[in-house]
Amino acid sequence: MKKWIYIVALSSLAVGCLDELDIGIGSANRTQGILIVEGGITNELKNHSVVLSRIDTLVDLGIDSIFNPFTPVRDINRDLVPYEENATVTVTDANGTVFEFEEGSPGIYESRTPFAAEMDNSYQLNIVTDDGRGFSSEPMSVEGVSEIADIYAEKTIRGTGAEGVGIFIDNNSISGNVQNLRFTYDETFKIIAPFWAEKDFLLTNYDPCALPVPTYDLEIVVREQEEQVCYGNESSNTIIQAEQNNPESAGIEQFMVRFIGRENYILSHRYSIEVTQMVSGAASYGFYDQLNSFSETGNVFSQVQPGFLEGNLSADSGEQGIVIGFFDVVSVSKRRLFFNYTDFYPNEPLPPYVFNCNEISSPETHRSFCATGEGVNNCPQSVIERVNLDLISYVRPNDGNIGVCPGPHVFVFRPCGDCTTLGSNEIPEFWIEE
Repeated sequence: MKKWIYIVALSSLAVGCLDELDIGIGSANRTQGILIVEGGITNELKNHSVVLSRIDTLVDLGIDSIFNPFTPVRDINRDLVPYEENATVTVTDANGTVFEFEEGSPGIYESRTPFAAEMDNSYQLNIVTDDGRGFSSEPMSVEGVSEIADIYAEKTIRGTGAEGVGIFIDNNSISGNVQNLRFTYDETFKIIAPFWAEKDFLLTNYDPCALPVPTYDLEIVVREQEEQVCYGNESSNTIIQAEQNNPESAGIEQFMVRFIGRENYILSHRYSIEVTQMVSGAASYGFYDQLNSFSETGNVFSQVQPGFLEGNLSADSGEQGIVIGFFDVVSVSKRRLFFNYTDFYPNEPLPPYVFNCNEISSPETHRSFCATGEGVNNCPQSVIERVNLDLISYVRPNDGNIGVCPGPHVFVFRPCGDCTTLGSNEIPEFWIEE
């Protein structure tokens, strides 16, 4: 949700000189510092969580998490998002029971004890930030219960002509008012590093500023952990909703939750997806539909009335435009699916790897960083410089034919030889091989 709220905020700033656009957020100075609330509770017995952050800078929109072969990897989400710390977070039900939340990591608050939302009860979120401001949600309750009856994958061609695999679900209504549905998914996929080798670089005692030349010890050692086969994980980052408008219908059929182009590397080996279906209310559906509309090309500059983007949270002081978010109470149904690329494309080449992998070489060392006087180096970064930045993986000795400035080693950028840059080397508990 934070992604869409940043888009909305940016839209308000980018066209602030036009009278026809007003989403009720306010000026640029006021936009910075708006509290963003993400979270809700479900009918699952578990520890529920609420995430609090602030709109500060909008650099999140201009940063790409694609691997840069010349700089160390950054955790963009943790580095740049201004999380709201030291808040007091509680949820109170209609019977007066208070569920307390505690901050486990900056801005992420989790209930102290597991609990589940009950069908005939209502729940209200209450927040007091570190500066003493209070925020509350409207009382919310579970609207209805529906279960995913089936989940399946089929070869699909989209209207644009793109070929791939569609993930579909059928569901059944169980009880209550099942009209508005929202979906998320969590996908896991096997990654095999194409240039993995049994050995890798080990750099110690490195002083790039030593004179007259850098000092270091570089060894080629056996890898100490699994780095050939890993498991990547991605969660849905789009708003997926459906309406079940026919009251006589038992549910919806063949609703596509996810489309994956056949050239997407996540399909290359084995793939799994867990789809979560939430039964929500009309207010929740409308909030997420409005957020989604701002992301569509052409809609940002359309005429919108003040206060258009309204969630169910407000400041206890009555001040307007200082909090955005929606505290939802929903019923949940989950189903998981596994399949292999060869199930749909047997005897065909696998999708291209996520990174363009080529064997490269460069000199092992470099001119001292603290050297003075003239000195020009037209060669790429040295091996020890790259190893120090954790950018490369060893492949084999160089026979002299690799690289414009050949060195003694052939190497590749880390994602090509070390799958842990793209996923975890631990097999997920739920993972099933065919």
